[in-house]
Amino acid sequence: MAKETPKTDTKIETIQAVDRALQILETIGRVNSMSLAELNKEIKVNKASLSRLVYTLVQNGYLAKNEKNGDFSLTLKTYEVGLNAVQNLDKLSLINSTLVDLNNRCGRIAQFSVEDNNQLLCLQSIGKEAMSFSVYTSVGHRSPLYSTSAGKALLSTYSNGEIIEKWDKMNIQSLTENTLTDLQLFLQDIGLTRQRGYALDREENEYHVFCLGTVIMDFSNRPIGAISVSGSSLSEQEEKEISSLVLTSSRKLSNLLGYAIR
Repeated sequence: MAKETPKTDTKIETIQAVDRALQILETIGRVNSMSLAELNKEIKVNKASLSRLVYTLVQNGYLAKNEKNGDFSLTLKTYEVGLNAVQNLDKLSLINSTLVDLNNRCGRIAQFSVEDNNQLLCLQSIGKEAMSFSVYTSVGHRSPLYSTSAGKALLSTYSNGEIIEKWDKMNIQSLTENTLTDLQLFLQDIGLTRQRGYALDREENEYHVFCLGTVIMDFSNRPIGAISVSGSSLSEQEEKEISSLVLTSSRKLSNLLGYAIR
């Protein structure tokens, strides 16, 4: 069952201390550095509370105090947080472009998914196909790792020993008559995935749904997720053509994300 995510409610009261801490960071960031007195003129809060907030930010590494003049300024940690956000936006943009290209070239739904709590979580999905079934990888949907191509691609990056440890945590059950629920057969399938460089889902998660997926790596040489394409068929010729497209796309994307192919 998919986990419920909190809904945004504009009527929910915010935490005042957090609001003020963020206001402090934004205010100082506009002028490089400020004293407590200068900050107090901008932020209408009593000096004792302001002082506690500022020193909390200092203790957590977001502000630094100049011991000569007593002014406070942002640290590289705040820059790092912002940089990470920008990098994530760039990463998602690159992934989205890859999915759009895959969808255009193979005419199938293209998705990007990540592993989360021993499940597969779909973060991006491009394209629609006139199918008589419900595609299970819509954005935000959770699916099993063991019965999906993207999930199996991610599992293939683990050692067999690690997969065995995860096996009992994945609530293994037959979703179709093709679902691999025997551990040894599953490990054989993972072995084939490693050899090919991509994983297959031949109606293992849902009837009439065929998927092909492979992992995406980044500069840390670790998988950040997997891309996959879904359709209503996957003949031998289709597998050959689509796997070539998916593998080429994944290698290009991984390279753009800093992965060094060894």
